[in-house]
Amino acid sequence: MHPTVLGYLAGNVAVSTVAASFSTPQKTINPVKLDIPVTILADTNRDGHVDKLDTYGKHAWTTYHGAIFLPNIGDELHRCHVHDVVGTPLSNRELAACNDAAGDVLINSTLAAPVKTLPLADLSKNATARILVQPLSASEHVRLFWKHRNDDSSSDWAPVKPELLFNSTALSAGLTLAVDARHLVSDKAVWDGQVNIEFEVTDGMRSGSDFVAMRQAPVLLHHHLQSMDAVVTMQTEESKWQGAFVNSLRDAIHELAPAVTLLLLNSSRGIWAQDFMEPAFASMPGPHGPISIRVLLRSAQSSRSNGRLVFEKLRGAGVGGWQPGSGSGFGWEEINSGGNIETIPPYTSRSGVSYKNGRVVLGKHYDKYPAASLTKFLEAQREQTPLYLEAGWLVAGHVDEFVQFLPYNNTIGFRVAVPDTRSAMRILNRINETGHGAVPFLTYTGDITSDPWAIFADHDLPNKTVEMLLAEKDFANTNEYAQKFIDRNVELLREELPISDADVLRVPALWRDVTYDWVADPDGLPARLHHTIPGERQLQGFFPLAVNGLLLDQHYIAPKPFGPQVDGVDVFEREIRKVYTDAGLNVVFIDDYMSHHVRGGEVHCGTNSLRRTDIEWWKTS
Repeated sequence: MHPTVLGYLAGNVAVSTVAASFSTPQKTINPVKLDIPVTILADTNRDGHVDKLDTYGKHAWTTYHGAIFLPNIGDELHRCHVHDVVGTPLSNRELAACNDAAGDVLINSTLAAPVKTLPLADLSKNATARILVQPLSASEHVRLFWKHRNDDSSSDWAPVKPELLFNSTALSAGLTLAVDARHLVSDKAVWDGQVNIEFEVTDGMRSGSDFVAMRQAPVLLHHHLQSMDAVVTMQTEESKWQGAFVNSLRDAIHELAPAVTLLLLNSSRGIWAQDFMEPAFASMPGPHGPISIRVLLRSAQSSRSNGRLVFEKLRGAGVGGWQPGSGSGFGWEEINSGGNIETIPPYTSRSGVSYKNGRVVLGKHYDKYPAASLTKFLEAQREQTPLYLEAGWLVAGHVDEFVQFLPYNNTIGFRVAVPDTRSAMRILNRINETGHGAVPFLTYTGDITSDPWAIFADHDLPNKTVEMLLAEKDFANTNEYAQKFIDRNVELLREELPISDADVLRVPALWRDVTYDWVADPDGLPARLHHTIPGERQLQGFFPLAVNGLLLDQHYIAPKPFGPQVDGVDVFEREIRKVYTDAGLNVVFIDDYMSHHVRGGEVHCGTNSLRRTDIEWWKTS
């Protein structure tokens, strides 16, 4: 243990013995004994204050009332290291182990939920009391502190262990306590986040006890109806085109949403900002509004080194990270990327189930599902139970390639956008029928010199005209195949969501077949991309797909399609703009053709969004 930590603990014990001593507990408390009328309170009514109004309903935690506490997993003082003493990078497990709640020091009391006992009169000088976390097994997950001085530094908060006995002096003044969690609820079979904080007083032959029910705040994934704080993207030497993409993105954000920050992460490890983490949050009521912590969920891809950025660069004051368990998510499988995680905004399903904080959408690949470490984590939060869509028809297989949820002034508050090959084929046929079939399909005029990571670059495409594509039977068959899966997913969404066909935006898109045998990983890790099942294909966007863009409130940054031009106008860009404009969005197109498209993604894949965390998730309307 660090010397300063040892010194702190020693000082705490010495000070605490003025009003407390230590003794081994003899039994588990039988709560609510009233020989001595004792009261312990937390913010049961969720108004941000702890007072006598919190008495009602405090013994049971429900959807409508019950005190909430947070995982205190940030790094307030930036004390967590990323290398050991000889400069070797820490392992994934070591990297994630450090946070403000890793020890028994309350580094950030702001994120600890207040609890207090009411002052007791008429006690003898021999009266003692004990505060316990029940069940006792929860003590490894939850921390309890007593404020024994009036300042608010870490040294003023003493850890409360089962052995600690409070004396009559402390009890007559009332105890000021604080509760937080050491880590996230990741598997409800191991820990469900619910505790009782019990208060037992003994004074000779008299005794009394009381308790208050509390629950750890769920970690909630963001949805598109929540306001943006920052956009994250990567700066890397891996691609000479990334710098131009970053500049275009910066200009677009400055034009559309100048209050939004662009957070640039320097990394030699890749360009896919969307895929190595999923931003989330946890919050509780506070006296001046919600108190929250940003939680960055590392993707369940143990060998994806960019995932370490969650802890190396982003963890800090008010920001914590989550490392998936080692039991699943081994290697770097695309099904476990952050791009395969989306969130439906709040709704009530057709079957009457309320998802007042939205619902997570994950992509499955036929009979293969995302890592159990992620799915168990999401289920353990009990708020956003995943809905599965079929993504196995795509080579990367991410849901952000074919579905997005856009704010809209209708009864449900949003619309669903999906790629649509039918409208795209109509556009091509119209171009051909009006005498422009000889125009090139691709109008990208930049440098198309490939590199090892531009694995989806099609060097024949610049030579193909609209009429040539329409004459290719496999081109039509491939897009009919894609539409079949898109339609199935739309049907599933319409069975779940109270939406009509008018609430589904169909954005022109085309696909190409890139099915082939992916080479096995020579290091023995699971393949990043898998063979499809017999009889099925794996597709990739034929041109930059607009659905894979970045939403900034009422603005939308879309990948520039570089489609066929008629009379100097990119016909696909015009039609795509019309779809989003009719949905109430202002659209700006940026070039991601060589930076992302030929590498298997688009604007959304190359960015991530940090949204506001001061959300009152506990409110029912």
